Amino acid sequence: MSNARLIKIRAVLEVCVLSRATLYRQIKAGYFPEPVRLTGGKSSRSVAWREEDVQNWIAERQKVNLR
Repeated sequence: MSNARLIKIRAVLEVCVLSRATLYRQIKAGYFPEPVRLTGGKSSRSVAWREEDVQNWIAERQKVNLR
């Protein structure tokens, strides 16, 4: 496995330029990668995203023509 980095929500929101609510709507709709739990158990609130998954999501977005 490569050197996979995990990034917390603050960093995800910063690089994706989304609100927290929009991010979770995108996840629920299946348009954004699911987070991974950092501690055991279903009631765990500490999550992060694989940096590679977030970067791939960004790369897949369509580019906007500003002309």
